[in-house]
Formats: sequence, structure tokens, C-alpha cells
Amino acid sequence: MRRLTTFSGRLSIVAIVLATSMVACRIPGKSIASNYKNVDQFNFDVAQGPKNYHIEGYLTRSAALGKRPGLLVLNGGEGNVDRCVQMSQGIAAMGIQVACVSIPGYGNSSGPSRFVGQPSVLASRKALDMLAGRSDVDASRLAVWGLGHGAVAAGLLMDYDSRPRALILESGCYDPLTLWPEAPLRTKLSILREVWPSKRILKERSVIAHLPARLECSVLIMHGEQDNRMPVRQAVKLADALRAHGAKVETYYFPQASHDLGKRVEPDVRAFLRDNLLSTTSAAAS
Repeated sequence: MRRLTTFSGRLSIVAIVLATSMVACRIPGKSIASNYKNVDQFNFDVAQGPKNYHIEGYLTRSAALGKRPGLLVLNGGEGNVDRCVQMSQGIAAMGIQVACVSIPGYGNSSGPSRFVGQPSVLASRKALDMLAGRSDVDASRLAVWGLGHGAVAAGLLMDYDSRPRALILESGCYDPLTLWPEAPLRTKLSILREVWPSKRILKERSVIAHLPARLECSVLIMHGEQDNRMPVRQAVKLADALRAHGAKVETYYFPQASHDLGKRVEPDVRAFLRDNLLSTTSAAAS
């Protein structure tokens, strides 16, 4: 009995260590804004009850004159603001203002994430409000790109906010209720570290469960077929649901890719933004 108890205790310690190892790195570093003349701070705070969350963000300004389309990038584990700011230079050169934001619990944003809980939704909404409210942004041409847990935040934003006319969802979990029974151990440990996975909590975080009756937006879904954290079935199921609700959907499933798709997605992202933001005449300009 003593040996069994000791083994159980060791197993619990191993589980805790594994879960802890998956915590997003939040070590403050030198501001990357100083490396680029067209990058400004985009930090802000959001409050939920007595708790206040400080959100890390950067804005990459396009050199184009007048009001330009705006892209909000939500980083949630895959990628980070450093990578986002580097990537944003090419998108800004297309004539798009790009805001890179880390949702709570990631980058240097305070947390915890709580598996994309209410603070993440609040932060996403405020970031979109700030971007849309800028004098150099055309609020009628907005897009949101979410990576990892940021894709869940972007999807939940789409469920409640009709302003984004284009969304890019990368490597996300869109129906936690069906994910939980089949999730790999690493994913279950990650979820357990943040929330207790009751049906109510999982449904609250389900993009599919809250889709509006009708969607008038374009969505690009990208996912690695070898993703061992979030099965590609999550992306396939979301694509089917979005089409059923009227959205225009494009999908790219990368046969050899795992969870972090890296730079391979950039050509498809730029083409999608070109077709859905830049080729559309703004209401303000007409």
C-alpha cells in the first residue's frame, strides 16, 4: 500500500511538472518597437470584476496615406508578438494597419488564460475597439487573425461582433465539448491547469456553439494535419458549421505540418487579405 501511495504521488508530481512546462513564457524583454520606425506601443488594460489585466500590444503603421484597413492579430501560444511584428511589416507594406496583441496569459500580458476565458474575450473586443477607433483606420474594413488560443478568442469575437469582414483562424479548438473526450494527454493537462472542464465551461468556450444564425464574412481556416494538440477535425467541423451559417470559407490543411504552422502560412494570409480587404471599396471612400 505504501509503494502504491508513493507511486501515485510521483505520478501526480509528474503531471504537475508536465502541465507547468506548458505555461506560456512571459519573461519581459526589450521592447521590439525600438527596432522599427513604424511600430508603436498598443498596450491597454481590461478589468473583470476586481481583477485587472494588462495587455501587451504593438501597432505596425502602413506608410499609405488616408484611412487604411485594419488587421488585429491575437497571439495565444503559437507565435508571439516578436514574430507578429516581423510578419506585420509585409502586411503593412500592402496598405494595412496591423495590431499585434497577446491575449491574457501569453507574451507579456497578465493572466491566467483560463482556457480562453472571459478576460480573453474582453481583451479582444477592446483591442478591436481601439483599432477601429483610430483616425488612420477604415472601420468598415477590419480583419482578425487568431493563432492557437488566439484563434478561439477570434472565433468567439466573430460570434458576438459583426464588424470583422474577414477572419483568419489558425490551429484553434472550436468545439471543446467534442475535443475533451479525444484530446491528447498533453492537451488535457493544459486544459486542467487552467479550468475545470465541466460541460458548462467547455460550452462557454465553444465557437461553434455560439455561431449567429447568419454570418456575412469571409473566413480562412488553417490547420496542420499532423497537429498533436488540436486535431484537424476541429477545423473541418468549424468549416462545415460556418458554411451552414452563410460564411464564405477557405481552408488550408497542411499535410506535413503540426500545431505551429510558422511562416508557411504568410503567402495564403496575404492573398486572403488582398482579396477580402484591399479589393473591396470602403464605404467611407465611396
